[in-house]
Amino acid sequence: MRKAVGALLIIAAAPFVFASWTNARGYWQEKGYSQEKGTAVAGGGRVARGKNDSTHTTRPRYSHPDPEATGETALVLSRRIREIESLEQQCLEEVNRVRRRNGLPRLTFYEELLPVAREYSRRMAEQNFFSHNDPEGRTVRERVDEADLKWKMVGENLAYSNGYVNPVAASLHGWMDSPGHRANILEPEFKLTAIGAWIKGDGTVYFTEIFIKQ
Repeated sequence: MRKAVGALLIIAAAPFVFASWTNARGYWQEKGYSQEKGTAVAGGGRVARGKNDSTHTTRPRYSHPDPEATGETALVLSRRIREIESLEQQCLEEVNRVRRRNGLPRLTFYEELLPVAREYSRRMAEQNFFSHNDPEGRTVRERVDEADLKWKMVGENLAYSNGYVNPVAASLHGWMDSPGHRANILEPEFKLTAIGAWIKGDGTVYFTEIFIKQ
């Protein structure tokens, strides 16, 4: 894999496995920060088990191309979305290739989860933050709940890269080099996933992968 000079890769992971709402147990592992040859990695994880039974009356608003955009603007937006969709598909294929090499079944693409993952990547890119907690303090658990999606186990991997010829390969390599992210990808209980990408104006590519067991 070739990368441009000054390439940067940052990743983060947060698996959530809830045992109960009133008696949740878990741990937090902060892996710290390291930098080598233009690649930066940060990671940690939270684990608990349970299930969400709450019903939400409101749903989050997701970003889509402006339906009123015309001419050159519409063309740029359409091209950007096609590129994002291609990155998402490539990343899912690579994740499933890794699982297959490790004797695990493929993760099934969960279409209803895609807007949640893609919107979070967009928000991180446009609001200049990189964290499993959004600026309002919500975690992946709350974001999935707001989309009215049922789960018994949910996890999240995050990455962004800049300057890489192949941002998918760079992000997956970083995930697999980090114990917390690798554990999410190779967790046999996860059955469903969606990977949402977004491309910032400066070319930085953000990935959010959400894993679910229902």
